[in-house]
Amino acid sequence: EGVNIDLSYDYEAIQWLKHNVVGSPIILEGVTPSYRWGSRISVYTGLPTIIGWQWHQKQQRWEYQSDVNKRIKDVETIYLTTNPSEALALIREYNVKFIIVGQIERTYYPGPGLTKFENSLSKNLTRVFQNDQVSIYEVLSGKHK
Repeated sequence: EGVNIDLSYDYEAIQWLKHNVVGSPIILEGVTPSYRWGSRISVYTGLPTIIGWQWHQKQQRWEYQSDVNKRIKDVETIYLTTNPSEALALIREYNVKFIIVGQIERTYYPGPGLTKFENSLSKNLTRVFQNDQVSIYEVLSGKHK
């Protein structure tokens, strides 16, 4: 996409997750076109994500491609929408515990939607990790609005 991504920042985030997360909570990370650096957090931590590498998902779930497409669209909506209620409803629907915002997410989901994680959703999230390029937000339990 014409963007250089310094993978050392993702590596730091991956190491933080590996050393600080217990169990198998669901993460949210951006979806990329095939053969890009997509699903990087899930792949290197073993944590489940809303949607993994999309072509693999479609191959393995041929009869359920509409469900795979819905998940891809829902991830896009969470990152792009400026409506915090819409994003939070999807986050809760998928039981997401950690949200990744890094260079991949800023590349594929540019715009004002990403600011909601710091602003309008701040009562529902807490930033648990940050370096120069990656933030990880933990979704707080409860029915905050």
